[in-house]
Amino acid sequence: MEFVLFGIVGFFLLWAAFIGWTYFGVRREARVVYNAARDRREFPSDEPYPPFERAYLKTSILRVSIYRWVASVTAVIALPLLVWILNSLWVRAYYAFGVDAVFEEGTLIHSFFLAVGCIAGLVFIAGFFARAYHKNRPFDFDLAWEEEKRKSDSGVSPAAVANEEQKTQ
Repeated sequence: MEFVLFGIVGFFLLWAAFIGWTYFGVRREARVVYNAARDRREFPSDEPYPPFERAYLKTSILRVSIYRWVASVTAVIALPLLVWILNSLWVRAYYAFGVDAVFEEGTLIHSFFLAVGCIAGLVFIAGFFARAYHKNRPFDFDLAWEEEKRKSDSGVSPAAVANEEQKTQ
């Protein structure tokens, strides 16, 4: 049993390391894109790099990778708890109502209840993270870049502005 647990933890650590590797790759890519756009004179040469990099990171594939990882970890942790809760409810209802033996624990009806309940729980988790992803997603790099420039021009750190925006929502 511990091998399964270590395998799952190892898988998620490996996946997290891959996301970290992707982060550094996206940062390198942001620098290359910034330099190429500056060389083509798409924006003034004195345009600061940090807002560009932050906007590039926010609109890159990295964001969806992080949401997928967190959603998967949540599902792996929640699934055994969900099975325990559903099974406990089933057994309590079985003894409370004194129903026929066809509803005993381990029968096909019980297994179907657990399967449908687990699928519903996983759909709920996926829906929760999909909603959070799309609710907070920057739609356009140029708009995200303008927002990052505005945040850095205000003299307040972008993290403080983001925290303030979260409080107002």
